Amino acid sequence: MSTSPHLWRFTLLGLLLLAGCSKQQAPSEEVRPVRVVSAGQHGIDNGNSFAGQVRARTETDLAFRIGGKVIAKLVNSGEHVRKGQVLARLDASDTSLDISAKQAQLAAAESDLAQQQLNLKRYQELLAKQFISQAQVDSQQNGVNAARAKRDEARAQLTASRNQGSYTQLVADADGIVSQMLAEPGQVVAAGQTVARLAHDGEREVAIQLPENALASVRQQQTFTISLWAGKQQYQGRLRELAGDADPATRTYAARITLPQAAGLALGQTATVSLPGASHGDSSAMRLPLTALLDEQGKHALWIVDPKTLRVSRRAVSVLNIDSDSASVRGALQPGELVVTAGVHLLHEGQRVLLLQQGEQ
Repeated sequence: MSTSPHLWRFTLLGLLLLAGCSKQQAPSEEVRPVRVVSAGQHGIDNGNSFAGQVRARTETDLAFRIGGKVIAKLVNSGEHVRKGQVLARLDASDTSLDISAKQAQLAAAESDLAQQQLNLKRYQELLAKQFISQAQVDSQQNGVNAARAKRDEARAQLTASRNQGSYTQLVADADGIVSQMLAEPGQVVAAGQTVARLAHDGEREVAIQLPENALASVRQQQTFTISLWAGKQQYQGRLRELAGDADPATRTYAARITLPQAAGLALGQTATVSLPGASHGDSSAMRLPLTALLDEQGKHALWIVDPKTLRVSRRAVSVLNIDSDSASVRGALQPGELVVTAGVHLLHEGQRVLLLQQGEQ
């Protein structure tokens, strides 16, 4: 019995398909583009100084006492304002209607009281002529007292409504600079929601973050040297405030150093607070971009790139101090090593990376 040529073709095709399915393609390794910085490029930190920012001694969060729709923003962030100056307004239509209603209630209560008093006078005249009894006069007197209480309540409600009307204006409580304006016209805000942040005029301070091994040295210092990055001015300051608990994310302690002779400094200027004679260990600390820190449950690490294999490895470090865009760290880190500065939470141990050149996205 001969085999059909078509049957041979189908059999051969089936064998080829089975062979193709049996071959498993090896998964391709993910290569993640990263930015890096050379350790030590941002400077070696000797542990005797801490970066910070110039802040106002007093900063107030301003809010409306009532909720409503913002219809006017009268100042912008960075503007200087005077005490009593109106910063923003709410839609007063609802409060205006309420005031009108309370005025009508007060007018009705006053009219009723006047009528009750006229009735009482007439009752007293009738009593004098012995046309009515004393009990009827006493009853009318009670009506007058009730009408007077109703009038007083309506008057109090009108006063409260007028106060509510004044609450539609957000007013500066001191001379200062509006560091932030957090509401725009058309936005609906709740009572007590922060709308503006006001930095009061007057004394300036430097806000810094301290590691726990620097607390004792800082407490012992009588004076500190504050250097400004812009202009290179130097001032003498003293410790005014030191937090009693560490920040849960950075494990550092917030501190404030006063600048009694520098009331005119601009807010947000970068400053360095130096501790004369203080020492926190060796001089192996380095300053790195804040984005290089990998924070996992209060423990910090860096991703180090091997320049030969282009694979990353985790390196544990301790944070000495931190500011808005950089951190001083100490650990088994050598100058010149490549540290990943972006996407640190997307990497894993031994992952291969592609180094981006400056300016690449």
